[in-house]
Amino acid sequence: MNHSITAEQGISLSTPLGGVTPRLMDPAVSRLFMGWTALWWGLAGACAVAFYLGALDFRDSSRISLYGISIWLNGWLLVFLLRPGANRTRSDLFHDALAIWMLSYAFTNVVWEIPWLIFSPILFVDMHSLDDLLAHTEYMRESILHMYWWSLGSFASVDLRTINRDPTFYTLELYAFVNLLTVIYFFYLNKKGSPHRYLVAVIGCGEPVASTFIFSFTEVFAGFENMVGGVADTLLALVWTQYQYFVFPLIFGVLGYKLLREDLAASKAA
Repeated sequence: MNHSITAEQGISLSTPLGGVTPRLMDPAVSRLFMGWTALWWGLAGACAVAFYLGALDFRDSSRISLYGISIWLNGWLLVFLLRPGANRTRSDLFHDALAIWMLSYAFTNVVWEIPWLIFSPILFVDMHSLDDLLAHTEYMRESILHMYWWSLGSFASVDLRTINRDPTFYTLELYAFVNLLTVIYFFYLNKKGSPHRYLVAVIGCGEPVASTFIFSFTEVFAGFENMVGGVADTLLALVWTQYQYFVFPLIFGVLGYKLLREDLAASKAA
């Protein structure tokens, strides 16, 4: 795939900022990622429908959905299953993997974290147990418009901090706003051909790691007081839905550093 972007595509590269070429995701990668997203988010939607129709209870529908989204977050690995085209380099593959991870992370920010940050202080008042949330099951099934309770409260099926106004949990989730802005800024810099675009990944890689450590281990040190299920539910809350935010940023910090060095060298040579 040729990475030069023509004027017909809406971006002129006659004078790219810093002398590096904007990168477009390989169309094959884009199609694969869209299909991957449709599969796993479709499963989440099916779980919501099954709950609404009474085929699944709140806990089972939420947990299946959470497992599905946890698997979906590994989608950047699919990049390395495709044979690169004639004009694709290893750096192009690294870029596509990084782009998919950033888009995936931002998508979870937009779909769950930011709405939860805005509305949970209003919705989840004086709630201390899962039964407090389940008391609203009839209300959730009353109308499709009431299913926002299912969506925003789904993580409470494994972690009561979703509904009991835990200040550490809430504070850590505030980073969703910062992450969303940094993703937008990364793609803006890429569009402009800035040699500093990958600096966003390098600088930002440490925050999710630190936040995830705090998120998980504050609960470990508290004796798992907010874990409402058995071992499987605890692993789902603190490991399977969280390891991506610990491991993947470290990987992309390294890859981002490699790509940043390439861009800076190309910019100096231009």
